[in-house]
Amino acid sequence: SLIISKLASLQPTVFWTLCVISCFGFKLETSLLRLLQGSSLLPEGGFNLVSLVEGGFVELYGSVVTFTHDLIQQHVYEKMLVHQRQTLHLDIGTFLAAKTTLDSALAYQSIEAGVERLYVCDGEVEQDDDCSISILPLSGIATSQINKAGPEFICDRTQRIRFAGWNLRAANESAGKSNFRAALYYCKNEILFLGNNPWLDETCLLSVELHEGAAFALLALGNAKDVAQYANAIIDCENVAFEQSIVAQNMLIRSLETLGHYGPTIDKGLAVLRRLNFDIPAAPSPVIVLQAMVQTSNIASQYKLLDNSPSLSSFTPRAKVIHPKQKSILKIIDSVAVACFVSTSPYLPLVACATVIYSLQQGIFHCEESSSAFAIFGYFKVFLEGKFDEGQQWGKLAITILANSTNGNASVRARMYLFGFLYFWYISPSETCRRLHETYAIGMRCGDVDSAMYALFLDWKCQFFGGEKLSIVQANYVEYLKSITKYSKELSKHYVLYKINLNELIGISDEDPFSVLEGTICNEAELLEHAKLEKYSPLIEAVHLSQFLSAFWMGDFTKAMESSNDILMQPSSKMLKLQSIYYTFYRGIVAYRLFREGHGEHFLEEGNAVLSKVQSWRQTCGHVENKVLLLQAEYFASKCNRNAAKEKYEAAIKSARDHGFLHERGLAYECMGKYFSSIVEISEAKQCFRQAHECYVQWGALGKAEQIWRDHGLDQNNSKFDQGTTKHERECDDVIWMA
Repeated sequence: SLIISKLASLQPTVFWTLCVISCFGFKLETSLLRLLQGSSLLPEGGFNLVSLVEGGFVELYGSVVTFTHDLIQQHVYEKMLVHQRQTLHLDIGTFLAAKTTLDSALAYQSIEAGVERLYVCDGEVEQDDDCSISILPLSGIATSQINKAGPEFICDRTQRIRFAGWNLRAANESAGKSNFRAALYYCKNEILFLGNNPWLDETCLLSVELHEGAAFALLALGNAKDVAQYANAIIDCENVAFEQSIVAQNMLIRSLETLGHYGPTIDKGLAVLRRLNFDIPAAPSPVIVLQAMVQTSNIASQYKLLDNSPSLSSFTPRAKVIHPKQKSILKIIDSVAVACFVSTSPYLPLVACATVIYSLQQGIFHCEESSSAFAIFGYFKVFLEGKFDEGQQWGKLAITILANSTNGNASVRARMYLFGFLYFWYISPSETCRRLHETYAIGMRCGDVDSAMYALFLDWKCQFFGGEKLSIVQANYVEYLKSITKYSKELSKHYVLYKINLNELIGISDEDPFSVLEGTICNEAELLEHAKLEKYSPLIEAVHLSQFLSAFWMGDFTKAMESSNDILMQPSSKMLKLQSIYYTFYRGIVAYRLFREGHGEHFLEEGNAVLSKVQSWRQTCGHVENKVLLLQAEYFASKCNRNAAKEKYEAAIKSARDHGFLHERGLAYECMGKYFSSIVEISEAKQCFRQAHECYVQWGALGKAEQIWRDHGLDQNNSKFDQGTTKHERECDDVIWMA
C-alpha cells in the first residue's frame, strides 16, 4: 500500500514506463524493453529502470524485470482507461510484429503441420494445467498484445482478418514446440477476430484452418469432449466442400474414439470411407475377410515390398509426395482401426486390407501413416492365417518406414500397433518394453496422448507378464498410474485389475486398487457388472483374466479353468494380444493338472491342443521355448512317463534361466515338485518346492513364496514330512513349531 501510494508522485514519463511494462503482465525480459527503445511507446529519453528499482516498484533478476508485488502491476494497469489500455496493447503488438514475419504468406500452415515438423527425441514434455503462454517467441508476444486489445476494439475487417492470420501463425509455432495450451489460446482468439460470420468466402479457408487447429490442440491436451464443437462447425458448413472437411472428419472421429465411443467411431469412419469410394462390405463374414486378405496379398506381391530385407531405398523411387488429403484419409482409417481393435469389430481386417491397397495404388506406401496399416495387416497374417514369417515381413516393412520417419506424430500409433500387437512375437519382452516406452515418450511429445497412454499400459503389462522384478513392476505401476488415471479413465479400469494380481503375488492385502476410480466402481464384481451393462467385451475379458491369474498363481486350478472358459466366451478373446502367449501357456498347465487329478479325459485333449498351439509359435517366437518344454513335461507327466517328464522339466528350468524368466523358472520347479509329490517322490518334490520358493522370492512374489512354503511344509524343523501328511496336519505342526 505504501509503494502504491508513491505512484502518484512519479513523473508522468516514469509512470508511463510502468504502464508499458504492466501490459506484459507481472514480468518481462529487458530485451523486450530494448526493442521498444526509440519508439513512440516509451518516453524520448527511453526507460530508466534504476529509478523504478530504487522506488521499490520493480526488481531486476538478471535479464528479467518483475513487479515487486502483483497488486502493484494490477494497480498500474487498471489506472489506465480501458481505451488507453487497448490502444497501448495494439501499438505494442503492431510495433513488435514489424520485427517478425507474421505477415509472411508462409504463416498460413495448419497446427498439425507444425507438429509434424517437430524433431522428436526421447523423453516426455509435461503439460501443466496452469501453464501460461509467457514463454513465447516474439511473434507470439506480439500476437498476445493484439489479443489483449481485443477484436471489439478493431473495427476494420481487413485488420481483423490480418490479426486472425497472426494468431494462426502463433498457434502453429506454439504447437511446433508442444505448447498446445498456447496453440488453443491463439486459435480461440483467431475465431473471435473473424467475427460472427467467419465462413464468408474471403475468410472461409482461414476459418477452416483455425477450427482444425483448435480441435487438434484440444485432442493434444486430452480434452476430447470439446473437439466436436470445432470439427462439426466445419463439417456442417455449407461453404465447405466434403473434400475440405476431411481433416475435421478425422478430428471428430479421433475424439469419439478417445472418449471410448467405439461404435459411433466405426459407423462415422466407415461412412466417410465409403463416401471416399473405399470398397468395404456392409456385412463382413469370415469368407469375405479371407478373400480380402488373399486379394491384398496378391496386389502387394506386385510391388515386391516384401523381398528379403527390404530397405526404404528399394522403393522410394516409385513413391510420390503425399497430398495432405491422403494423409487425412489415412488418419481417419487409423482412428477407425483403433476403435475396431478395441471393440473387436469384424471390420478391422477389412479396414486394414483397404488401407494397404489404397497406400499401394496411390503410391504413398512410404509414408508414416501407411505403416499403421502394414503393421495391422501383418497382425492378421499371424492371427487369421498363422503365417508368422509374412507377419514379420510386414512388420519389418513398417519398421523400415518408421526408421526413416521425421514425422513423430504420425508414427506414434504405428509404433503402438507394431510393438504392442505384432512384433512382440519376434523380440524379447525387455526389448518390447523399451520400444513401447519409447512410443509413449514420442506420443506425449507430439500430443497423441491416447496412443501414448495405451503404449504405457502395454509397456507395464509386458513387464508384468515378462518376468520383470516385481519391485520394479510395483514402482512403475505407481508412476504410470498418475498419467493413466489423468488421461484415460477407461484404461484405468483395465489397469487396476492387474494391481489385484500384483498385490496377491507380492503379498499386499491392505490396499484397495479401486480407490483410484474415485468411488465410481469399488470392487471387481461392480466392474464386471459395469462392463456387462456396457456390453464391453474387452473389459469383461479383462475381469475374467484377472480372476484367472489370481486362481492360477494361488493354485486353485478348478476356479482357474472356470475363469478361462469365461474368457473364451468373449469375442475379444479370439484376437491375439500380448498376454495371449502367457494366458494360453497357463491354461495348458491347468488343463494337464486337472486331467491328472481325475477331472476328465477332455482336459488331456485341451492340454494337447494348447501344446500344439504353443509349439507352432516356437520357430518364430524364441522366448516361448521354455513354455513349450514345460508343457511337454506336463504332457509326459500326464502319460505317466516319469523319465521323459523329468528331462523336460529340467530342460524347461534351464531354458527359463537362459532367457532370464525368473518367474517361469519358479513355475517349472513348482510343477515339477507337484508331479514328484503325486508319484510319492517326496524328497525330490521338497527340493523342487524349495527351489521354486527361492525363485519366487527373488522375483519379488513374497505372497506366492509364502504359499509354497506353507502348502508344502518347507519349515526348517519339518523338511522330511511323510507323504501322507495332510495340509491341516502341517499347519498344526507349524503352530507348534512357532510356539
